[in-house]
Amino acid sequence: MAQRPSSFAKPFIPDVTRLFEFRNGTMSPAFTGNGSVDSRALNYENSDLNDITRRQMMEDINAYRYDLDFCRTQLNAPELLTPQESRTLQIRVLDCSHNIRHCQHRIELIDVQARNAAARSAAQSAALSYRPSIQQHRTSTGTPVSMGGAKRQRVAKIADSDDDEAADSVSTSIMDLGGSGTSSVQRLGFWKCRLCTSQKFLDAGANRVPSMPCKWPLKDISKMLNHFLDMHIEHSPHERCEELGAALAHNRGPFEYWLTRTRAQELDDTSVIDEFISTLQSGALPEVLRGLNRAASAFPNSVSGTKR
Repeated sequence: MAQRPSSFAKPFIPDVTRLFEFRNGTMSPAFTGNGSVDSRALNYENSDLNDITRRQMMEDINAYRYDLDFCRTQLNAPELLTPQESRTLQIRVLDCSHNIRHCQHRIELIDVQARNAAARSAAQSAALSYRPSIQQHRTSTGTPVSMGGAKRQRVAKIADSDDDEAADSVSTSIMDLGGSGTSSVQRLGFWKCRLCTSQKFLDAGANRVPSMPCKWPLKDISKMLNHFLDMHIEHSPHERCEELGAALAHNRGPFEYWLTRTRAQELDDTSVIDEFISTLQSGALPEVLRGLNRAASAFPNSVSGTKR
């Protein structure tokens, strides 16, 4: 066993307070005099966890750098170290460097997530800044009806009836189905199912699925997929795919949101979304969707996952 050299040199005494520096230069009130944590002082109510994590990462980096300086100082005096001690300090230098890099990567991720969240919040605020005011609407006879609280009268034909959704809910997502729809990447869209008002559906009888026409417009992309791929078996698979393709073409932005965020698909080229829509509009189901949605995996002619 190697013997420690007998040369005398003033030892490097670590300053432990350098491992937990705080803004006011003193130990955090969360720590007691012996350095243990006082749980009563750890109050994170109304705090941003990302800010806390980022601050702790910076404190870790400072502590690792001090640890690194200590190890390098010891290695600068090899005559005072045994070979085993030198090797241990060298490994500790590598370990501290890896830890510093890991903390830096975490900080970068936190900063990117914060910027993305701010951008999404700004986009949502801009989208909601214009809320169309619904003052009145017309019945099928063309007579203006006030929206002051009284419900409109239902007309006999379902195809000519409007939805009875509350005005404040409709105003946030109302769209002209004859228009270009929405291409902004957002979670919710808007589509009124035309199969629910078709003659085939009305003639299907009591066993039809859904049992009644949709009362509200379809907004969530998952619900659109389930509606057309899991229901309306009175229509052919070709017709159901065509209607789904029309709905997704009108809601391309929400469809992209569903693919890239809800289902976490990495798309190198967003033109693949147009290919999916084109395939559906031609009456066929893209094979990729079968692995992303339960109803799609059981299509065609399925109800709640049961093939018929």
